[in-house]
Amino acid sequence: MRRRTTLALVAGGATVAVAGGAILRGRREEHGSEAMPPDDNAMFTMYAPGGKYAYWCNGPTGWLMAKAIPRMEAGLYEIVAEMLDLQPEDELLDIGCGPAAFLAAKAQHVRRVVGLDVSQVMLREAERRLADRTAAGTAQIVTSNAAELPFADGEFSAVTVLNAPIKHAEAFRVLRPGGRLAFSDPDPRRSPEQPAVRWGVRWCDEADHRRMFEDAGFTDLTVRYHGLRPLYESALVLSCRKPAAS
Repeated sequence: MRRRTTLALVAGGATVAVAGGAILRGRREEHGSEAMPPDDNAMFTMYAPGGKYAYWCNGPTGWLMAKAIPRMEAGLYEIVAEMLDLQPEDELLDIGCGPAAFLAAKAQHVRRVVGLDVSQVMLREAERRLADRTAAGTAQIVTSNAAELPFADGEFSAVTVLNAPIKHAEAFRVLRPGGRLAFSDPDPRRSPEQPAVRWGVRWCDEADHRRMFEDAGFTDLTVRYHGLRPLYESALVLSCRKPAAS
């Protein structure tokens, strides 16, 4: 027992160290990016294999992140589950699902779950977590990004986009009328004094996020904040709804 505990602590420490190193590396590369024009499409490929920040989700760092994410984001999952209030009849799409920790922890009771991600490293962990449901035909793992979702209009009653890029119009399209969405930004812009562009993409504050969701047609927006320490000070968590058919 003592040996297993020691190994777990060592593995956990290594995970945090690698994750912290990736964050510091990203922040060093971020320096000077304020002068770059924002590319609203870059976010959908920057974490994919070959992308500028692929190390986050691929290779050895990606493998360690896949192991760390369920623990790092457990508190976030509690808030999102409360805001979405998932029901047994729901069909849920998790965009940027990573290792599918949210689906495994908070969506066991829903009719169908689909996890989508660009990283094969993450998706292998997702397949392991959802193996029983996949075999039963109530779960599916899809390799794709959020720019053009490979799903029919109105296919899902709920969508989650947790610390992952979102194309608002696409998320709106795949939701059925009355469907709910939960989104989180792990490190939102906190004041107008901070640069509006970071890592070559737009850095959004709460007002920006509200505007983009409303422009896409979403209503009933609710925003909460949740600490994601030690990696981030707080995450913005937003829930909203696609209007019901008239």
